[in-house]
Amino acid sequence: MKTCSRRNLFKIAGAGSLALLLPVITKMNAGVAWADDKLDPESPQAAALGYVHHYSEVDASRFPRFEEGQICGNCQLAQGDLEADWMGCSIFPGKQVAREGWCSAWVLKRG
Repeated sequence: MKTCSRRNLFKIAGAGSLALLLPVITKMNAGVAWADDKLDPESPQAAALGYVHHYSEVDASRFPRFEEGQICGNCQLAQGDLEADWMGCSIFPGKQVAREGWCSAWVLKRG
């Protein structure tokens, strides 16, 4: 029977635990928006929700619910630094939306 030294045992245990954690780590980073992942208003989901980079471009006849003052920066769905020019949004995972942007999923931030 082959013996296993304590050093080799720790190497195997470390590699095994890393292999078990790798899927969890990659899943955690799946929704992270990178600096250049800005939402394209022409993408199918963004177009369907009427997303625009600046609220002044909203087609009020198509979205009569829009009111002045509704921006991504004061939306309940916005994520991350709400004072930054670009931020995350739970409607568009992995993409960044403009602080001055708007879409029909806008909901007033509580508080």
